[in-house]
Amino acid sequence: MASFLLSTTALAEVSARDVWESWRGYLGGFGYDISASEQTVGNTLTVSDVTLGLPLPEDEGSVSVTMGDLKFVEIGDGTVAIVMADKMPMQINTRADDETVDISLLFSHANLSTIVSGTPEEMTYAYNAAEIGVDLEKIVVNGAEIPDLVANAILAGILGTSTMSVGETVATTQKMSVDSLTYTFQGTDPAGSGEIDMQGSASGIEIDADAVIPLGDYADDPAALFTAGFDIAGSYSLQASEFDLTFVDEGAPGSVSSTSGGGSVALQMNDSVLAYGGGISDVQISAMGPDIPLPIDISFGELAFGFEMPLMADEAPQDFALNLTVADLGVSEMIWGMFDPGQVLPQDPATLIVELMGKATVFTDIMTLDEDSDEIPGELNALTLKDLQLRFAGASVTGKGDFVFDNSDMQSFDGLPRPEGALDLNITGLNGLLDKLVQMGLVPEEQVMGARMMLSMFSVPGDGEDTLNSRIEVNEQGHVLANGQRLK
Repeated sequence: MASFLLSTTALAEVSARDVWESWRGYLGGFGYDISASEQTVGNTLTVSDVTLGLPLPEDEGSVSVTMGDLKFVEIGDGTVAIVMADKMPMQINTRADDETVDISLLFSHANLSTIVSGTPEEMTYAYNAAEIGVDLEKIVVNGAEIPDLVANAILAGILGTSTMSVGETVATTQKMSVDSLTYTFQGTDPAGSGEIDMQGSASGIEIDADAVIPLGDYADDPAALFTAGFDIAGSYSLQASEFDLTFVDEGAPGSVSSTSGGGSVALQMNDSVLAYGGGISDVQISAMGPDIPLPIDISFGELAFGFEMPLMADEAPQDFALNLTVADLGVSEMIWGMFDPGQVLPQDPATLIVELMGKATVFTDIMTLDEDSDEIPGELNALTLKDLQLRFAGASVTGKGDFVFDNSDMQSFDGLPRPEGALDLNITGLNGLLDKLVQMGLVPEEQVMGARMMLSMFSVPGDGEDTLNSRIEVNEQGHVLANGQRLK
């Protein structure tokens, strides 16, 4: 056993050359031309004058990136340390048709440590730093420098690991935490008509991501990227953020500021599914400007969204989902006063929640779908309204429902598949809200009477005061019923 462990440990090692060649293979696989001078002295491989060149699509020009020296130091235990200067200049040059753009950046760090372990086939990077920063030094467009431009970003308290293997694909697994991010952007319009000053920060950042990315050029055939194994899944979260922007537009000042609590975003994408969603809590937004007649103050208890859809053709029905949450939306009394100066309406925060899920059959792979085709790529098999909540000015609507669809019957509903199922709604406070809208003069009395007559056709009184219930059904004959009364 001891000899086995020792032999395994001896095999699990990388050299400085292995790490540098892995970088070259990774960047070259994405189409970069790489040039550099190399020198090995003792246990250290020094790579100098690194230049990365990348042609732009459709012969529109090229981009080149130059950076300072990199050192790959063999520690002696089968691992390699990557050493960068505390301050490393980077140059990005773009040449396209009749325009040149030269961007000078300064990469800096404090106590950055990067150790590479593993094997030449699969390397693990363990890194940490007290601080990493990027500063924009200048931008030169067609030989003329843009004046009075300041931009920078600083990450503090970085800790992470990343595993990467390079072959026909690049497979990576990454976990990283960042204590804080701060950024600044300041600029002045060279013509003198405006200026901008933006600052922001975020704290408690966590990143967790897995990816498989095929190497090669797929610009002309994006669908082939997925059949070659493209697969990404990851999440990003933070504990709090804030943002401040002031600007002057043609002599008129304005500003936007916001704060928020925790938030997150998650993504999954491969040849069979696309899922994307996120949310943020405790949002406060304030804005004013030359085109805004009064200051705007808006708050949200929660903002969230998400969707999931199948991408691959299959004879069997596949799951899909969609959700949206706007919870506890509030506005300032000044905005309320524009619409309700007499304070007739309750100023309770508004909420909208919609959560849908269902099944659909996909006939054609979505990634290979011809955008000019009129052919329907699939059919709807089932739809569930898992949750519906709408609350505004003292009134509310909640509901749930389930339907299945018969795609062999396209006549009962004029070209749409015939549904079968039921939707249940509970409505509270609506009559009181209608009375208040009449009192405010926003809705004529005769229109309210017509709305109430329509409601009486689709609803019945509930148990509580000013409460209505409605059950909308579609049976197997295609009949539409409201609370047992046939409408169609």
